[in-house]
Amino acid sequence: MSTSVSVLQRLERDTVRLLDFLALRPGFAALVLGALALFVYLPGVIMLSPVDRTEVIYTLTSQKMLAQDTAIDASFDGEHFQFRPIGIYWFQIAAGKLLGEWSWDDVITYRLPSLLGGVLAVLALWWLSRPLIGPRRAIIAAALFAVSPIVALQATLAIPEGPLLLTIVITQLCLMRIYASEPQEDRHELWLAMAFWVAQGVSILLNALAVPILSLVTVVLLYVFDRRLAWLRCLRPLTGVLLMCAIAAPWLLIRAHFDGGVPFAGMSWDKFIRALGGAQNMKWHAAPLTFTLAILLGTLPAAIFLFPALRNLWQTRSLAIERFLFAWIVGYWLYLELIASKPALYTVQAIFPAIALAIALVIDPTRSSSQAQAKTGHGLIVPPQTLRMPWWLVAIGLSGIYIGGLWLAGAVFDWTIALVIAVVVAMLTLSAAAILRNYATAWFAAAVSGFALFIPSTFALVMPHMEIGWPAQRMEEALAPLRRCVSGPVGVIGFREPSATFAFGRTAYSNIPAVADWMAAGDNAIALVDDRWQPDLDEALAARKTSKPQRLGCIETFNVMRGCPLHFSIYAAGREKLDPECQLSEEYACTRSLPAQADPDSRCR
Repeated sequence: MSTSVSVLQRLERDTVRLLDFLALRPGFAALVLGALALFVYLPGVIMLSPVDRTEVIYTLTSQKMLAQDTAIDASFDGEHFQFRPIGIYWFQIAAGKLLGEWSWDDVITYRLPSLLGGVLAVLALWWLSRPLIGPRRAIIAAALFAVSPIVALQATLAIPEGPLLLTIVITQLCLMRIYASEPQEDRHELWLAMAFWVAQGVSILLNALAVPILSLVTVVLLYVFDRRLAWLRCLRPLTGVLLMCAIAAPWLLIRAHFDGGVPFAGMSWDKFIRALGGAQNMKWHAAPLTFTLAILLGTLPAAIFLFPALRNLWQTRSLAIERFLFAWIVGYWLYLELIASKPALYTVQAIFPAIALAIALVIDPTRSSSQAQAKTGHGLIVPPQTLRMPWWLVAIGLSGIYIGGLWLAGAVFDWTIALVIAVVVAMLTLSAAAILRNYATAWFAAAVSGFALFIPSTFALVMPHMEIGWPAQRMEEALAPLRRCVSGPVGVIGFREPSATFAFGRTAYSNIPAVADWMAAGDNAIALVDDRWQPDLDEALAARKTSKPQRLGCIETFNVMRGCPLHFSIYAAGREKLDPECQLSEEYACTRSLPAQADPDSRCR
């Protein structure tokens, strides 16, 4: 017997024992799942630089609200975004108030609501699904949900989708328990109905009607299946709708205050309808199957079971739980592909709890199944039509993706990163080998462990080492010595992303006339000017009868939001000579000559 088979057998046996141990001890299971979620999400919250422009806008807006001690004026550079509800700002302000003023300049503060929402969503999925599918399946589903890359990203960034994860899980699982319950059971428990409506109200404060739409499409597809709506009376709709509206009302009142007395006044009908689906704007029209691809990638590592899980739901749709999960997944998927106007990164997570539950059902069948017992005893099973890949292909492919991605991103490669990559590749290669040999429980242990290491190491170790994709961070690092001598404002020409404002303040949104005025007046200031704008600066300085200061250094980076390279020259305005200790590092020496003529079409906008 080969060593690999022996390792898989031992891992299979030990994981079965662990799952059964946790299934019998709810308190310990909750502790383990909470620790898993914290281990996956917390490193990124602490180490990852501001990634998403939307995250920076939310952070700066909440920071300004804290500084001004206001709870209603959520504006960025004087603009009120009508389609962004107020709830996420309140959660972020609460985090800032709780920690104190010393924390207001750190993005970590504004990420804490997302971290808490992600961890609680994992625990809520486990706790609310236990009575329906059993304790062991609930643990499996919660663990797979916890290590989903998109869920982890949303639990890391300071955006509404982190706390929204919790409302999604609560609303849909409360709805499922009411739908699937027998008479005299859950459907008559008031707390399920009230939890449903409270979560709906909070979700509206966070992201407009995104979650109500999710529940609505689920109910519509359920009605297509069974032609009954009487069970909805158990939701106490009259009381519940009033409760939901009372919770969501502050957003409308605040909008009325800033919109001249009528909420959303001046907003076009088309924009208003699109805004109801959530707070994120899609800047481009999604290609067909965009959301499908995001679902496949976002549900890794469990995506290999997605087809058999959906097939199982369809074949067993006569059962209430399976029918509900099918309606949840397919109903919202159809909405996303046919109607949704929000990016996949901010929407597909609403399906992930249902997919995790569906996969738990198909890989952990009831123990009364003689077929399952004959094959794996009390372990999990690999259902037919599971996606299988040769272990060597997984090993080579993952290694190539890692190395190629790091090389393209200009990452600083060290032995720590190499060790982490080796462990992640080894764990996921082991999971592929487990599937090939039908050790599903060993796959579960290896895949969850592999992604539990892959996600935090990527967010907290690999991505911060990337030099190309972090313009604002690279600017900060380059200017650190210079800032010891030049304490004035920093202006950036050619990069108008919120991350620059977060790094250098609102003066970072400068323009050519402002920078030329600094240089002509000898102000104590720093300017970073992209090469494409250099001829414009020369012209502006000539009009002021002054010359350009000497270039102190250059920065090469990449604007991932716009998809274009950036080449900045660094200048220090001022009449005093710089001390030697303020010189830039040699790695920022200039190697490119400046263009003689302007080419506006080539600029990164």
